[in-house]
Order: sequence, then structure tokens, then C-alpha cells
Amino acid sequence: MRERVAGQIGYALSAAWPLLAFGSCLLALAVPAPARAAQDCEVRARSSVVVSVKAKGAKGDGKTDDTAAIQAAITAVGGTGGTALVPKGTYMVDAESEKRLMLKSDMTLKLDDGATLKVIPNGAKHTAALTISAVSNVTVIGGTLEGDRKEHKTKSGQWGMGIRIVEDARDVTIANVTATKMWGDGFYVSSASNVRFCAVTAEGNRRQGLTIVAADGVLVLDSVFKDTRGTRPNAGIDLEPNKPDHIITNVRIENSKFLDNAGAGIILNGKHGRISKVEVARNVFRGNRPLLIANAPAEITSDFCRNRQFTKQEQVAAGFNPYATPIEIVVLQSDCENIGMEARRGKSTKPKP
Repeated sequence: MRERVAGQIGYALSAAWPLLAFGSCLLALAVPAPARAAQDCEVRARSSVVVSVKAKGAKGDGKTDDTAAIQAAITAVGGTGGTALVPKGTYMVDAESEKRLMLKSDMTLKLDDGATLKVIPNGAKHTAALTISAVSNVTVIGGTLEGDRKEHKTKSGQWGMGIRIVEDARDVTIANVTATKMWGDGFYVSSASNVRFCAVTAEGNRRQGLTIVAADGVLVLDSVFKDTRGTRPNAGIDLEPNKPDHIITNVRIENSKFLDNAGAGIILNGKHGRISKVEVARNVFRGNRPLLIANAPAEITSDFCRNRQFTKQEQVAAGFNPYATPIEIVVLQSDCENIGMEARRGKSTKPKP
């Protein structure tokens, strides 16, 4: 599909924000994603074992605390390759650290399209609707995770997560899951490897859509990160090591949308650790700064190509028409080979809420 293209590729970011120079070569035709991307997100059932959370006593009525019943179904299929099934309904879940849902190795948690796991309002600083910790071969498919953002009992803290993937978790796939209204992040990854986010949506979360602190191998494909705002950095995706021994490497963010976030669409902040081998390709940015690179070490070598930014521009009024009409402009990268990157060190400014 042909698209209107204007100007040079350098994104018009505020001078207060570090800038990545994407290059100046533009195309009028979008380039399809490679076939390997779809294969990377293929999900296969490993066992015919299925246990419904309803069989373990879950009500799904939006009132009952269903945490124990859902955990019982998870425990029953853990290690079997089987599936804990969450039928249509609203299931209230305890997200506080000692009571939260903990997934097991070799299992799938499958939520019906009409199923929601809703966080019971709390005042805790560290919460998660689902935790994937020190396990492997875990898949979460479908449904919605809804946080307590509007009902959170304190104003402090920022660690209320939708899905928390930590402590050497390996081979994790999150597919077709929506995380919304979280006090903190929709999705959070620390000290994990081979994690895939396939067609996920993070919408209306308070801090980030997705935070990556330390990881080797993360794929984000065909996903949407939108309307993140409330406490900084307010990003769609934030790649930000917390400690010197934290390393983020082998990350691919492809064919995804970053829409109307208060902060940047994607942040790479290497102040406290190392970031390397990051590919950002064929994504769409609208209503937010596309990319922020802050405090990044010189050894970052990344590929950024074929991304698109939608911006508004006033069309000059003509004739007797006294009004200027806003038109949408599409800026499209084309050159993917050895695109230079400018990483300015220093503190970034606080995005507007």
C-alpha cells in the first residue's frame, strides 16, 4: 500500500531527549515482515491434559477470590505439558507477593477470549497478577489481565505487574494476552532467557507497557503498546538494566505498534548495565516520541530499520478558507544496513503525564 512520505527520516524529537538518527532514505512502499517471524511465534500443545479452573472450584463471578482454585489447576498440570483452562468470566485474583499465582514448568495457562483475571485492590508495593519464576517451557495464551490502577489503596510504589517473568525463567511464550490498568507494568522481564511476546496488548498501564531489565533472547512481534501514562518513564517498552551485572541482549521488536504513550515508544537506557544486539524493525509509532536512547554505552550495536512514524502537520490554507487543515504524514525508513546510532549520555527530561 502506497503511503504519503515527507521530509528526511530524522525524527523531530525535543532537544531535551537523546536522539537516534535513523537515516534519510525513504520508501513509499511498506516491506512485509520475513517469514521467520511468524514461525518464531508458533505455539503448539505439548499434551492433551486439560484441567479447568472451574473443576477446582473457581467461580468467575467477579466477586469471589478465585486465586486458590486457579492455583490448584496450575499445580495439577505443572510438569505434564498440559493446560490449565480459564473459561469465560471475571476471576478475582490476589496479586500480593506471598499469595500471587505462580506458574509451573512444562504447562500452558489458556484463558478464553472472554476471560479476565482481575487483581483484587490492594496497597502492596510489589504485586503481579501472574508470576513466572525459575521455571521453563511455560505458555500463557489469550484473555485479559486487569490491574487495580483505579482502585489501588496507596499512591506510592510502581511495581504492580500483569505478568512478571524472573529468576532464570526460560522458554516462555505470552501470546494474545491483554494487560491493562496495571499499577506498574503490563509485562516485566528480569533475568530470563528466550521470552516471546506474540500479539500481546499493553494498554492503559501506569508505568510501562513492557520493562526488560536483564534478558538473553526476547522477541516482541505483532504487539500493541498504547496509552501508557501515570509515572515515568511512561514508555511502550523500556530496556533498562538496573545493575552492572545486568545484560540485555538478543532482542527483536518487530511489526508492533506504539501509540499515544506519554513517554517514548521504545527506551534503551544503558546507564547501569549493558545493552547489545537490539533489532527494531517494521514498527509503527504514533502520538509518542519513537525512540529514546539515554546513557547508552558506546558498545551498543543495534539495527533499526523500516519503522514508520505517523505525525500531524498543518496544511496551508488556500483561497478564502481561513482554516489550516491537519493532515497525517508518514515517515518511513528503508535502509537496514549499518544504520548509525547517536547515543547521547545524560539525564532525560520527565515526560508530561
